[in-house]
Amino acid sequence: MEAQDTPIPGSATSPPPMVALQNRWYNALVGALLLDPSMFQLIQPSGPMPATDQALWASLDAIPPASLTFNRSILGAAQFFTEYAPMVSQIQFPQTALEQEIGEQNYKAWSAYLATQSPPPPDSQLPALFQNWAARNAPSVASAGVAFLSRLVLLDAAQRALAPYQGPNAKPADFTGSFADLLQTLKVSSGRNVSFDSSRASGDVSNTWTGGVDFGVDGLWTGSGSSLRLSRKFAASNITVSAQFQAYAQWTAVPGAWYSSSLLNLAYSSQATPPWVANANPSWNDLFGPDGSMLRALASIVVVDGSNTTITSDAVFGAADQQTILDGAPLGFWPFYAPTLGGAVSNSVSFAGTGGVEIEIVTQPGNPLVIGANVLGIAQFLGHLR
Repeated sequence: MEAQDTPIPGSATSPPPMVALQNRWYNALVGALLLDPSMFQLIQPSGPMPATDQALWASLDAIPPASLTFNRSILGAAQFFTEYAPMVSQIQFPQTALEQEIGEQNYKAWSAYLATQSPPPPDSQLPALFQNWAARNAPSVASAGVAFLSRLVLLDAAQRALAPYQGPNAKPADFTGSFADLLQTLKVSSGRNVSFDSSRASGDVSNTWTGGVDFGVDGLWTGSGSSLRLSRKFAASNITVSAQFQAYAQWTAVPGAWYSSSLLNLAYSSQATPPWVANANPSWNDLFGPDGSMLRALASIVVVDGSNTTITSDAVFGAADQQTILDGAPLGFWPFYAPTLGGAVSNSVSFAGTGGVEIEIVTQPGNPLVIGANVLGIAQFLGHLR
């Protein structure tokens, strides 16, 4: 990632040309697709998505950066599952800690009562059993004891649910819905059109969820770099985009059986021991602190299918530059960066005799592009008001 792609906080300097163009495109999509700038993020490259469940799940299993653009080819993608699983594996609610909740004498009496149960009750029955015991013997600690034992049951269920996704024969981190389900949703979804004129579109993104931070923006074609002379020249020209999407949908990210929102909420809401063990790795701060690795989550992805996009620029390129742009065509052009794929995606470019360039990007139905996502801060993702 080039340093100039990252705006300097508090700087009055105008963003580089490709970032300025990207910001205008962002606003155009928000308006045309009725998206919410308090959570919307562009994703590049946009696809096409491989026709597998694993590819769909991988697009959902990501922790996005705090940027209006998530360029996965530059930044990679931290995985939600990879951060979640180690946390679940080390969270603890030892029964000995129950003594701190209900007091030494009550704990001894409760332990003696449990010892009379034959066979010993499973952990899932302990909250109800304690409720009945405490109602007769220690009503003042009934709520505290039930709450503690309920957390123990929650942890046990979460760790058992996670177990099949760990080890040498681990299942992939799945999400609700298959690739076939996504295609079916797109088939019954309505289309959308997006018209864009860089000379008229607003580039003000200060009221977005990142406060205008937008980094990782690529150049004219995939890998060209936003600082490349040709990319700067293109971005500084007058650009129009006419995009027709046959289908458009927002696909919700719902983690599979491996995930417990209740346990993650419990871990997020308390830095105490328990649930965190001493010298936890990762620790609460590693995950949720100011520089934590789980500060955001994907709520949904923005998907289009069957697209025809025409991009024009009035920039005049010489013969050598024209050939360079033609050579970059198979890699995919801004704003989707979808590489040419036989029968699925085509990228063509032509140059007018008097100057100017026209790019056409066509994707066939059944080859969905993930053009963006809706991002939530971890507190909002877990249902906190703030």
